[in-house]
Amino acid sequence: MKKYLPLILIVLLAAALRFYQLGINPPSLYWEEAAIGYDAYSILKTGKDFHGNAWPLVAFESFGDWKPSLYFYAAVPSVAVFGLTPLAVRLPSALFGTLTVLLVYWLVKDKRVGLAAALLLAISPWHLQLSRAGFEANLGLFLLVLGWWWSPALALSMYAYHANRLLAPILFLLFWRAGRIKNFWRGVMICGLIVLPIVIQFNSPVIRQRLAETSALTDLATIIKSNELIQADGNTWWAKILHHRFWHYKDIIIDHYLDHFDFNFLFITGDNNPRHSIQTVGGLFLIQLPLIIFGLRRQWPLLAWLLLAPLPAALTLATPHALRSLAMIIPLTVFSAYGLVRLKRFWPVIGVIMAVEFGHYLISYYRDYPKNYSQQWQSGYKEMVAQVEAKQDQYPQIYITRALGRPSMYYWFYTQTDPRLVQALNHQAVKDQGEYLEFGKVKFGPPPPNLPVNSLAVFGPGEALPETGKLIEEIYDLDGQLAFRIYEN
Repeated sequence: MKKYLPLILIVLLAAALRFYQLGINPPSLYWEEAAIGYDAYSILKTGKDFHGNAWPLVAFESFGDWKPSLYFYAAVPSVAVFGLTPLAVRLPSALFGTLTVLLVYWLVKDKRVGLAAALLLAISPWHLQLSRAGFEANLGLFLLVLGWWWSPALALSMYAYHANRLLAPILFLLFWRAGRIKNFWRGVMICGLIVLPIVIQFNSPVIRQRLAETSALTDLATIIKSNELIQADGNTWWAKILHHRFWHYKDIIIDHYLDHFDFNFLFITGDNNPRHSIQTVGGLFLIQLPLIIFGLRRQWPLLAWLLLAPLPAALTLATPHALRSLAMIIPLTVFSAYGLVRLKRFWPVIGVIMAVEFGHYLISYYRDYPKNYSQQWQSGYKEMVAQVEAKQDQYPQIYITRALGRPSMYYWFYTQTDPRLVQALNHQAVKDQGEYLEFGKVKFGPPPPNLPVNSLAVFGPGEALPETGKLIEEIYDLDGQLAFRIYEN
């Protein structure tokens, strides 16, 4: 027991950092979290998602984007215990993030390096940020790392996150070449059986919808540019070859791949999406740069892992992307650990610098981040829905703006609407893809300028106010910015 005391302390630190104030920071649920929570609630209560699909295996329909299924099921036990709350939705991510810290310790033979890697991952801004929200990628990362010892976990990871449907098979080959998978064909057969439902539905919207929405290869701008260049060169046969859109795709993919090794992304500001980064700290601490340089070893599996990890993100439009490239953090952390062990004589200096950087991150995350970026987390929905719920019996018509996105999901989540009522309206409700635009007397969309008599309406901050009616409530986010106005007529 004494032998593993340092590791136990590191894992406890990782857990404390991931679970502390988990339900209130980030300051609100963003719409993907609300969707996961409500579908988990629906499965718990009825065995169906809110659209009425029984026990979805490959993906949940959700907003018509068909999210991989595993995180939804992982959230069911926590919803059963803690109710339909932000804590319940985020708990699986925090739990599997903590367990990933434990797994990293076992990735390397040198246990000094293993301890250093576990500690660095425990305090990593990149990993902490994504462990404290209901991000499916975090569960997917845990399964990818577990695949180092147990190859079926790689197959299971394909049910956790879209990017793993490309990355997991590649890592399977890498782990086999590294000697981690002893019986190749047995591993292929077991993993093949696990992913068979995904393969069967490969050409269906269940698989292809998300790809169509995010892929750089479906971007019309590239096709238009290619056609313009061909036309400018006379529409000749050689112009069609020289300016074929595939050449432009190649350039896009290379550029997007290299974006994930950008200095600012890794060490200064992180992902430019405020939900993925606090914007003032990189995915890694700046002190890790020299550690990585000194820690690069002839560990070809880890180096290959690092080079392969950004491939799924490189094929998409928004780059660099902290979620889709999350697998990079494992080799980068291990290389940092090797460097830390190698630079033992400089530990006092490294320790002070890292403590300052980590302290800056924690202060920013708990003091500044919730206030500065509460809008990006759709802050105000909980308070708005509470006001609507308290008054909804008084009005035959209710309008709720879509200005902040996905109001139907927030309405169901915070009112804990019986999923059976939602399922019953699935085939008759007006929708935008999978998102309901109406639910009984509640209409989700821009409220009319002339409010009907005996109606309640919620307006977004940039929307024209009604010509008639009375303002009864204003709701602000944590930064003091107006989120919603509630009128009655």
